[in-house]
Amino acid sequence: MSQRSDNIGAVPTDNDTMQVATRLLGRIRSELLELDGTFGVDSDLFAAGLDSMAIMQLVLMLEDEFNVKLPDCSITRTTFATARQIAEAVATARAQS
Repeated sequence: MSQRSDNIGAVPTDNDTMQVATRLLGRIRSELLELDGTFGVDSDLFAAGLDSMAIMQLVLMLEDEFNVKLPDCSITRTTFATARQIAEAVATARAQS
């Protein structure tokens, strides 16, 4: 039986946040938006076509992939502007749980 190594409750590091951002960007590329390899973790997701429906898909993806529930107050345009900002919201939610 495999165990998840999400380190829930652990203090996140910048490296952890970057790993989550990179993993998340891969999922966004393959499942939500048609993005090329030059689109990075700090690129503007809204300029690339992210919309409210895709945000809801991302929220569900975060719950499933990273075992975290973002508080409603964090589901904002600022939080979902880039993969890095989403990863920072994931780290904050993990630290608070």
